[in-house]
Amino acid sequence: MKKFLSILLALSLTLGLAACGEKEPVDYKGLLTKEGFTYSADELEDYAAMDDVKVYANDLPELDKYFEGLCDLGVAFGANQISPFFDENVDFTAESADMNVQIAQSIAKHYNMYVLGNELKSDHCNPAPDTYNFDDGDRLVEFGKAMGAKLRGHTIVWHSQVPQWWFKADPNDTSSLQDCYQNGTLASREQLTERLETYITELMTHFKDDIKIWDVCNEVLNGSGIRQVADDSYWAEIIGDVDGNGYADDYVEIAFNKAREVGGDDLVLMINDFNLEWQDTKVNAMYDMVERMLRKGVRIDGVGFQSHIGLDCNVAKYRSCLEKIASLSEVYDECFPEYKGNFRIQITELDMNMYVGSLAGEYGFHVWTDEDYEKQAQKYAELTEMFLDLAQEGKIDAIVFWGTDDENSWLNNMDGKMRRNAALLVDRDLTVKPCFWSVARAAAARKANG
Repeated sequence: MKKFLSILLALSLTLGLAACGEKEPVDYKGLLTKEGFTYSADELEDYAAMDDVKVYANDLPELDKYFEGLCDLGVAFGANQISPFFDENVDFTAESADMNVQIAQSIAKHYNMYVLGNELKSDHCNPAPDTYNFDDGDRLVEFGKAMGAKLRGHTIVWHSQVPQWWFKADPNDTSSLQDCYQNGTLASREQLTERLETYITELMTHFKDDIKIWDVCNEVLNGSGIRQVADDSYWAEIIGDVDGNGYADDYVEIAFNKAREVGGDDLVLMINDFNLEWQDTKVNAMYDMVERMLRKGVRIDGVGFQSHIGLDCNVAKYRSCLEKIASLSEVYDECFPEYKGNFRIQITELDMNMYVGSLAGEYGFHVWTDEDYEKQAQKYAELTEMFLDLAQEGKIDAIVFWGTDDENSWLNNMDGKMRRNAALLVDRDLTVKPCFWSVARAAAARKANG
């Protein structure tokens, strides 16, 4: 009887949707992958032995399935890379010879957490006073909902890709910020605070029901303390030490408090930075700043490790840095007992620079060998195993790759050096690399072993 009622209810809901003119949800991930995969370690070895497998192929297992029950697996991309999904002339679930469609399909197929690399940064969203552009963010939300993915908002406060007018007394001043600094025409503390809080209010009001994880502040630290003008950041210079406690990081506190006020208690609000994988002074500075703010009642829910690492990454050192920051959970639980257990680390911008050692200064084209790719696969496997150790301890809940494939990696033009890096799991022609299999293998083995 219960089964009959369940079927009747499902049928009535379907008919109700049809009557209202609403479309039934489409299982895009399922349609992009053939049925019957077991996602076992043994099955994986059969597929890993295949040559020239394309990342969008229907008969390739979904990478994120191997991580189910362990942590989320995410990817950052540009809004243009998901545009085929919105093209009415494209059958998104059909095989396509168009590489743009193939990349969009690979995003949908293999990942369950999405990040826009640039289009939710403040210079894109608030280019002029009273001007807001959330169109690309809206497309992220629509795409994410269709694919059943979680969304990360990156990033609200940064010293780069930020509207220059925010920092000027006269927002119409065309002078450089350096000239304004020298001429005494930077914005006042009150002006910059008001502009920041207004922007956060507009942003969070628009997205708070859809984007539940935010990098509120990004790269606020230099090697050992808060960024200053010499580090191309004007935040501390203008807002400074408001509470007189000797630290000029009050703009971080202002941003988190406003984001929480507008976004609500259920949002995950994080701080994100680079070089936390190895730089002790920065790790200590991050620990001290977050602890200080937690004890002041500023609820910071976690720290993002960007993880732009190299092939020569010291995994043991990386683990010790992760453990140090993860220990902030004790302070978090003490300060916010009603949210006990919510503090987390996320790997937010993972990629692997191959130009290390003797290749560090090389420019231009480099032919990567099978041996290079095997070394990369081994390093990615070591990292994945380490991440999953901490995931099973409740310390890491997401791993996000910074880019879809080697052609679409910022490392091809890092520091103005034009060169063909090979940083990600997928080659330029969208063939999965040995590291794709080594990452999947590490996760599959973890699940098999409990």
